[in-house]
Amino acid sequence: MLLTLFLLPAYLKFFGNDDILGIWYTILSIINWVLVFDLGIGNGLRNKLPKALADKNDREAKTLVSSTYFSSAAVVVFLGIIGSIVIHLINWNQILNIDENALSAATLTYAIQIVFIGVLIQFVLKLVTSILYAIQRSGLVNFLTLLSNVIIFIVIKILPPGDTESSLIAISYFNILAVNLPLLVASMILFLGKLKAVRPSLKFWSKETTKAVLKIGLTLLWLQLIFMVISSTNEFLITAFCSPAAVVEYQVYFKIFNSVAAICSLVLIPIWSAVTKAQVEKRYDWIKKTYKLLLGFSILALLVLLAIVLVLQPVVNFWLKEDAITVTTTYGVIFALSGFIFLVHNVNTAIGNGFSYFKPQIVLMTLAAVLDIPLAWVFVQLTGGMIGVVLANIIVLLPFEILEPVFFFRYINRLIKAEGERAE
Repeated sequence: MLLTLFLLPAYLKFFGNDDILGIWYTILSIINWVLVFDLGIGNGLRNKLPKALADKNDREAKTLVSSTYFSSAAVVVFLGIIGSIVIHLINWNQILNIDENALSAATLTYAIQIVFIGVLIQFVLKLVTSILYAIQRSGLVNFLTLLSNVIIFIVIKILPPGDTESSLIAISYFNILAVNLPLLVASMILFLGKLKAVRPSLKFWSKETTKAVLKIGLTLLWLQLIFMVISSTNEFLITAFCSPAAVVEYQVYFKIFNSVAAICSLVLIPIWSAVTKAQVEKRYDWIKKTYKLLLGFSILALLVLLAIVLVLQPVVNFWLKEDAITVTTTYGVIFALSGFIFLVHNVNTAIGNGFSYFKPQIVLMTLAAVLDIPLAWVFVQLTGGMIGVVLANIIVLLPFEILEPVFFFRYINRLIKAEGERAE
């Protein structure tokens, strides 16, 4: 989290142009949407694999892993062909609201193509993170992210700043290395070591197993897609409704408050798989107790986020020095509330997804996704700035964050009651 904060001032010096930096953040945001289009295969594996491993059924585990990897590879081939054609048909300068005099169409398209290739590779390699979650090694997933950020940080510190176009192309290439090298090394270590018995093999690919993984995966895919509309389009919407430079201002607030929320969310990473395991073992009381504890923890996190608002300007001054922006208390409070809402969302989804309890989430989050972009446009017009996009996020997420615990506790209490009656 600290390294992520150091990356922004390093990027500012490397690019030397807020518009181009804003474009880079927006490219990453758009291209990373592709990672969601894995048909939910990764999350389906995450939900299915713990039981096979707990039962010490290596054959079933190997079939699950093999089916997931080779199905993902097939998706990559399809997306690679379609995506490469579409990328060259789109006027990216118009979409990203950047004049061709500031960044040529050829350079922008080339940079997007490079990052797209990196994402396709990541598409398959990132499946190792689903396996690490399933075996309760979530700390290693975060370590891989740390390694990626370290590589990027070293690169932009070592590379001499050039003109804006050469800088954008260079960082696009190095992004492929930074994102995928840690995943590749982790995969090799895992499948040559602890999980040698379940490493992918084409002869273990199974159509039936793929369908079983997709049954849960497609539901999770839909939930990923609709949440992506809310959480992963902010940079794009700010670029479209305001300007690329406004994305940099957004990133200053976002990185401070999101870092605190993300640190708190680290507690939640093992919860998904732990809840899946507890459900198999019918430890419903433990799930209820954990859920309540995490919701209480979120309230404490809100107090920390609001406290940061009081010292926000000194923090920004120390962090960005001569590149510091002038912050406003109102923006700080709104971003603090946004961080809290997303933390509560992570609590709700970690429990619900781990339990395969999706109905309220599907209904309420679909409604939220439908309303988010129109509300963002309205609030940008009313506020005159990027904060309107953040306000829209908060408002559309509120119904789900309030109602999900109510529905879930009602549902799990019925399960506990039914178990008690069977025991009698």
